[in-house]
Amino acid sequence: MTVLKRMSPLTALFIGVFGVGAVGIAAAAGIVLYGMRIVDTKAAHLVELAGGTIESLPDLIRSLPPAVSELLNDRRAPEYAKLIDVNVRLIPDQRSGELRPVLAVRNTGNEVVSMLAVRVAVLNEETIPVSEWTEVVATPIALDTGWRGPLFPGDVRYVVMSRQRCIQVAASPETSVTAATEISEIRLWQPPTARVASADAGG
Repeated sequence: MTVLKRMSPLTALFIGVFGVGAVGIAAAAGIVLYGMRIVDTKAAHLVELAGGTIESLPDLIRSLPPAVSELLNDRRAPEYAKLIDVNVRLIPDQRSGELRPVLAVRNTGNEVVSMLAVRVAVLNEETIPVSEWTEVVATPIALDTGWRGPLFPGDVRYVVMSRQRCIQVAASPETSVTAATEISEIRLWQPPTARVASADAGG
């Protein structure tokens, strides 16, 4: 007769824990593999959707109301930056005694600037930047919420920085600071005749 030995409680506990762990690992692996499959499928769909959206973008712009589509008909024109004169001054603020940056931007060309962003950097006496930010000088439309509108040929636009910028360039007796500017974005509005000519050349 065969005598079966009973396993000790410690052995039973070890086998039980090991079995539960193995089942958990197998389940987790299955979930991960299923998730990777779903992500791969969704990513392929997103790529297809993005490609279709980009291809249909001109049609979408043409289908917009004229007042809206006019704003979107511009082009990036880095070559036009040489026709934009940007001057920055640091003016003492009478109430706080700090320095307030003021921009004077002149459009010396014959194009309408629909978007113009100027990067302003504040330098200490060793010409080391201590503060920087981007100031949007021209926008497609003019609103009271910081949209200053397009910059027309021959016009000069004065931009007084906010109090926040004034605090960042506070003046002190022992420190002298200067400011430097850089045009970081410039776009020109395209009149309807230019758009038609561009479409004919492309087609």
